[in-house]
Amino acid sequence: MRVILIDDEQLALEVLEIQLKKINGIEIVGKYTNPQKAFEELERFDIDIVFLDMEMGSIHGLEFAERLMTNFNNLQIIFVTAHPQFALEAFEVNAIDYLLKPVRLERLEKSITKLREKMQLYRKGKELKVAKETCLFAKSMGDFQLYDSEKNIVKWRTKKVKELFVYLWLSKEGVHKHRLIEDLWSGIPIEKANTLIHTTVYQLRKVLKDIGISNPISFTNEQYTLNMTLKSDLSELENIIKLTEITGPNIERILQLYTGDFLEVESYSWALHEQHSIKKSFSKCLENYVLSAKDDIEQSYFVEICLEKMIELESYEERYIYLLMDHYGKTKSVKKMIALFHVFKKQWLDDLGLDVPQEMKELYYKHLNN
Repeated sequence: MRVILIDDEQLALEVLEIQLKKINGIEIVGKYTNPQKAFEELERFDIDIVFLDMEMGSIHGLEFAERLMTNFNNLQIIFVTAHPQFALEAFEVNAIDYLLKPVRLERLEKSITKLREKMQLYRKGKELKVAKETCLFAKSMGDFQLYDSEKNIVKWRTKKVKELFVYLWLSKEGVHKHRLIEDLWSGIPIEKANTLIHTTVYQLRKVLKDIGISNPISFTNEQYTLNMTLKSDLSELENIIKLTEITGPNIERILQLYTGDFLEVESYSWALHEQHSIKKSFSKCLENYVLSAKDDIEQSYFVEICLEKMIELESYEERYIYLLMDHYGKTKSVKKMIALFHVFKKQWLDDLGLDVPQEMKELYYKHLNN
């Protein structure tokens, strides 16, 4: 196995080199006290593993490891440090191992054995097959679920990993690191937030690689971008809403898609504006259809389910209640009309302390007396 060593202390590099040379099959390609120089020269080498110090002055090991993983697929990382407090973060970002200085030969051999086993599995093709990106599907109306190519629900390491994926998915042109911290880790000290973002990005990369996305996230000029495309209920919903002419089957489909407000269950504060915008567009689409089809007997069923959904979304919108009551009256659905009138009469009295508008009363009694 071909390895490089990165540590800002020359003595630490030499000690680790001595230990590694005692293990068969290890070729040390380079040693670096300057992480940036190591990064620049990595492109010239075919490297299996990087032994990386966690704290290197100018850059934190987690952040540097993220850069390595972004640019070099299948590169494995073993952290070597004198600071045990970073062990949890190291394992959470899928590092092969976390070694404490001074590194004992026995411990080092175990780490190398673990890596060899992983590489052997890779060579034999026992890892998961690469999924086609076009087979991935995101459900975002109501709750959020990502489905892989075999229609299995993708499991997330943490809620924050899931939230990061959704955020990057919606940020089609990419998002700056500081904006991410502001929206997902607001109120957390910047040093801690930086550690959290690196850890979470690592975990997300691992999840996506496990379902076959080889280079899922790029990081350029302090900006993160999700390098994948997927189908979603949101895109299908938006495509129907944009149609010039909406038909009954179109209406039936978007009602099936709109199982709840966008990301409603997830309660992401940063998504509230988009949630409101999608809800407004959806309601407007239903309303436009109702106004164009309300006098067409053949469209009566679709008009009714649209109006019922519109009131479900905006229970105090007088126009919607008026339209549904008028629809019930015209279609001779007297029981439904009576039930609707009394439900909303009670709701307005209990919640608002008001009686229903006079115009609605007149419409109600007009149909009741016909």
